[in-house]
Amino acid sequence: MRINLKVPFSQKDAAKELGARWDATRKIWYVVDPECLEVFSDWMPQAEEAATAQRAVAATKSPERKGVVTGPKITPPLCHCKVLPWEHCEHSLKP
Repeated sequence: MRINLKVPFSQKDAAKELGARWDATRKIWYVVDPECLEVFSDWMPQAEEAATAQRAVAATKSPERKGVVTGPKITPPLCHCKVLPWEHCEHSLKP
C-alpha cells in the first residue's frame, strides 16, 4: 500500500535514507508497504490533518468569537425627526 508523505525539503535526505521515494510526476514523497510506520510518523499527512482539524474545532468552540452581529434592518424615519430608529415620531404611523 502506498502512503504519501509531507516531507520538508530540508529533511528529504533523511526520508530517502529511511526508504522513502520521490514521485516526480506528483512531486511528493511516498513509501510502499513499509516495515515500520513509526519512523515516518513525523511526515504522515494524516497526523498533520488531524491536528489542523482539532485546531479548527477548538477555534469554532471559542466563546470569544468575534463577528458581525446581524438583526432586522432598521431604517431611520424619513422626516428626519430626532428619534431613535425603532421609535415612532409624530410623522410616522403608529401600529
